[in-house]
Amino acid sequence: MEKLGYSRQTQKLIYALIYDFANFWQGNEAGWKPSYIEAAYAKDILKSEFVREYDGFDYIKEPAKQLTNAIYNKDNYTCDELFDEVVRCMQSMALEKYGFSLKLCAITQKQANDFVKFLFDLALKINVPLRTEIIELLKEQHQRDYIFTDLKYRCCAICGKAGADLEHFDNVARIGGYKFDTGTKLRLLPLCREHHGEAHYIGKTQFKNKYKIQGILLSEEEVIKLFPVYKNQFKALREKIKEESKESS
Repeated sequence: MEKLGYSRQTQKLIYALIYDFANFWQGNEAGWKPSYIEAAYAKDILKSEFVREYDGFDYIKEPAKQLTNAIYNKDNYTCDELFDEVVRCMQSMALEKYGFSLKLCAITQKQANDFVKFLFDLALKINVPLRTEIIELLKEQHQRDYIFTDLKYRCCAICGKAGADLEHFDNVARIGGYKFDTGTKLRLLPLCREHHGEAHYIGKTQFKNKYKIQGILLSEEEVIKLFPVYKNQFKALREKIKEESKESS
């Protein structure tokens, strides 16, 4: 069981994303400081939606009963163990009502990271304007998830522009050409036409140094998720799956 607790840096990023959702839903400009009520409303909705689809929480059965037992038998715990047990029980009671606490001691770093990933994915899905500083933090702190989400929605990883091209960050000649491309052997990055052209003009090393970003390698499962988005890409993997399907039928 992963230890409870996550970084204040991640917590600040979560709240910054929530504030941009609040502004979007209230018709405020991105970067505006939403009212307490507006922010609380957005936070409750986003947490509820996350709980409904996320399976990474440690649910405790009958948390109220277990909380009572833990307090009654407190002498059998160290102070830290008792604190964690109380927090888990309280969190489970909140989860039963599709909520959870964002206090630093209440969730694990992985759960916090997954919530960040969920928020960014939803922001791109429903076109929530995000502040430049948030995008920069996502690039810096969660770069792989940031790039994969941009790949899913064909958003430029540099400027966020829609309709991005799939850029192979490594030379396709290394694998013999595009017909051998499974999507798992070369690093990928979504770029708009402007940044795509710049990457080829100045070279990948200079491009990486300038924007502090580079392509990512994908698993087969991730590439398959991208099939509907890039219909003319990943020919080798498509053929492989087709052949395996024939053999199994």
